[in-house]
Amino acid sequence: MKKFFAVAAALLIAVASFAQETNRDENGKLKFGGYETNKFWSNWTIGVGAGWNTTTSAPYWDFKKGHLGNMFDANNGFPIGTELFALKWIEPCYGVRFGWTGVKTVEAVNDVTRNFNYAHVDILWNWSNQFWGYKEGRRFNFSPYFTLAPYMRSVSSLSAGAGAGILTQFAFNAKWGLFFDLRGVLSDAHILGRPSDTYNFWSTTFGLSCNLGKSNWTRVSTSAAAAAAAIAAAEAAAAAKAAAAEKAAADAKAAADKSAAEAKQLADEAIKAAQAKGNIDGLFDEPVVVYFEIGQSKLTSAEKAHAEYAIKNILARGENVKFTLGGSADTKTGSAKRNKQLSEQRAKCVYNLIDELGVSRDNITVVEWDGKTQRFEATELNRAVIIDKQ
Repeated sequence: MKKFFAVAAALLIAVASFAQETNRDENGKLKFGGYETNKFWSNWTIGVGAGWNTTTSAPYWDFKKGHLGNMFDANNGFPIGTELFALKWIEPCYGVRFGWTGVKTVEAVNDVTRNFNYAHVDILWNWSNQFWGYKEGRRFNFSPYFTLAPYMRSVSSLSAGAGAGILTQFAFNAKWGLFFDLRGVLSDAHILGRPSDTYNFWSTTFGLSCNLGKSNWTRVSTSAAAAAAAIAAAEAAAAAKAAAAEKAAADAKAAADKSAAEAKQLADEAIKAAQAKGNIDGLFDEPVVVYFEIGQSKLTSAEKAHAEYAIKNILARGENVKFTLGGSADTKTGSAKRNKQLSEQRAKCVYNLIDELGVSRDNITVVEWDGKTQRFEATELNRAVIIDKQ
């Protein structure tokens, strides 16, 4: 058994050296759990291997040789065993393994070679992740386990057993690696056709392992942080949308206030003009001004009524009046070309209105605007047609 103790000691030294591979947070502290529940097909490992095994019916006496039986006796041959398994890690520290072991063993008491096989279920505890924190990319894992062997079969006998072992794994990369398995199973001697006594099966197996599907783990904290970030992003988007709506409402209110201010200014200008002349008749001794909306060449109903009223009263005096029309535009808005065109269209609009009131076209003259002159200080007052009478 000295070889077994040497192997176990080597494994413990390996664990101590690889234990320095840890997963730490920003403060240098080890991270432990929790982890998201993995899907059924995630974190599976399959393995195949072969190795050396022996059996002991301890304590026993080799009557042929006159001393304790030597399981390493050359006459007993070199017993070989094979191993197939599928291992599912439930979470980084715990897993379940389903395996089949084929054994050729030597019963030292009777110096008989026997072949048998058994199925086993193992509950594994990964010490590397348990005590030093899970770390993606860790090369070495050390996992003691408890094993149940509900089916043990030799040539003519069935039995069952239980035991314990140590599984060590060394990864080449995320998919492939090597494993070393040291296991002991205790059964009754009926497996070998003996009426009583217990029987111990010892095996050491080396082999190749392969990870299937997803082979890493996602921390719950990572998911929580992602959810918090998503909530924060949604709140920021909602705040931005609310701010945009508030700005749009403020802009609409500002535009309405500006329109109201312009309307009041026009009304004040009209009142001041009427007060300065003293009476309505005096209005007709001065040029009549009709105003247009910004960018428009058609009169509003109110301005059309104002123009008709003024012209009809001038015509009612019975004078042979000649009209001069001067269209203009706001030079602070739009291009010079557009303003020139707009002034002509506005003059044409008033021309047609006077023509409809019965004034001879020979008595209507349209004066071209220079495109630069602003008659009024207020910008909106220059969107107009000036009607002079001769």
